[in-house]
Amino acid sequence: MKLIRTNIILPQDLLDEISKVVGKRQRSRFITEAAREKLKRIKLQKALEKAAGAWREENHPELKRGVDAYVRKLRTSWRKREKSLFQGRNNG
Repeated sequence: MKLIRTNIILPQDLLDEISKVVGKRQRSRFITEAAREKLKRIKLQKALEKAAGAWREENHPELKRGVDAYVRKLRTSWRKREKSLFQGRNNG
């Protein structure tokens, strides 16, 4: 990864606190990681805002009784299917 030197302005108290926590020689790495984390959160927030309203309850009647009930129903059907598959192998 290509590194580029840049000048940024930080409040003195923030720079002092960063230096105390990570040391003077690790400040650039710390600020880089912090900036990447912040960018990731901003991108996620924007994606969530863009997707807001995409989920419509009327399009998913199977979840009307709640997600827990739906998952229980799925697991029960999977167990029944698995049981029938294994019984078919043992009888064949």
